[in-house]
Amino acid sequence: MRALAAILPFLLLLTAIPTAQADTAICGRPGYPDAGAYSDSAVVNASLWSELRAHGGFANGTTGSPAEVTVDAGSALYRVRLEEVTVRRFVGGTATDVPVVALRVREETPGGQLRATHNFTLVDVNRGGNLTLVAWASGGALEVFWRWAYLACDASFPNVYYVFHGQNTSSAIADDNTLVYFEAPRAKSGIPADMILLITAGLSASVIFLLARRALKKGREVPETDDRTVK
Repeated sequence: MRALAAILPFLLLLTAIPTAQADTAICGRPGYPDAGAYSDSAVVNASLWSELRAHGGFANGTTGSPAEVTVDAGSALYRVRLEEVTVRRFVGGTATDVPVVALRVREETPGGQLRATHNFTLVDVNRGGNLTLVAWASGGALEVFWRWAYLACDASFPNVYYVFHGQNTSSAIADDNTLVYFEAPRAKSGIPADMILLITAGLSASVIFLLARRALKKGREVPETDDRTVK
């Protein structure tokens, strides 16, 4: 019992250590991403990135799912829609529903008649996040920039920030979701809960072993008595 009493404070200290909570932990910077949180090393396409920054970045973007923007180009009216949709993926005989991001442009005449619908390639982001969309007309083309960011996270999935570019020219997709920016900072957290469980289990096993060994040793000891056989 003395061995258990000696180790008990250490066990209580371990259980008091805070661990990362998947529901509340915020990886990276609070409110990330923002206008001043960009990293130059994360720029994938410098010319497109410069074009986006020259138009104010995402400061005036539409956020949500879906995120929708209407652009009046004079000769055409573009209705841009960005949203998360669910697709069913099969691995062998197992089905899994995964979220993907879908960008769609509805091209209309100035009077509102449908000319064409342009569906860009779906982007698989593996889990839900925050969507932001900006679009404008330039030189007869529709320029679209959008971002996907995952902010609240646990130690197994750091926050991630993607920026893509799309373009419509002459009633066709000229640029189909080109990657412009990508950043994935490492998550910061305390000692993982499973590690604490292993440590606690290991210490508990050690304590049990020591107590059992001590009890066994005591059982083998033969107490001395004053009774002697006189021959």
